Amino acid sequence: MRDVKNLAGKPLKRLVFDAGPFILLFTNEEGSDIAREAVLLHENGEIEIFMHPNNLVESYAVISRISKENPELLARKVEPSAVIRSAYATLNVVYDEETALKLGALKLKYEDKPWGDLSSAALALRLSDGEKVPVIILDKEKHFEDIKEVVSVKVSDLREYMIGKKEKKLR
Repeated sequence: MRDVKNLAGKPLKRLVFDAGPFILLFTNEEGSDIAREAVLLHENGEIEIFMHPNNLVESYAVISRISKENPELLARKVEPSAVIRSAYATLNVVYDEETALKLGALKLKYEDKPWGDLSSAALALRLSDGEKVPVIILDKEKHFEDIKEVVSVKVSDLREYMIGKKEKKLR
């Protein structure tokens, strides 16, 4: 993977979005503002956000269900296909041989864990070079508690992780 630097010449912070934080981008649920701020930083070249395609598949399914069952949860009407296209247009969607190998090893070790969560974890491992790249997860997510190979950051802690001050916006 490339070592992208910001204008000050420092390596950019890297994050892996699990499906939940990505889905928040299309809702007004708690944490959606924080997820949107992180994407704005990504678009401005201040951080890098990565996703695994398996998490996009999960997002497609969830957005499809929400659109039919609880459309009032969405910030606006959105086609599930637009959700996937927006990720490919905006974020770094990565799936390669090394990520596949890491995903296979994780599934062997954590066979009861959902594929999506393990996909995020495998991508975080793939991107970690010295400093661990965290997986950004929903606050109520429990599947990452015992995956020792990766670090996870809850959406509510994302501001603090990014700038060290919880009460300020990321920008």
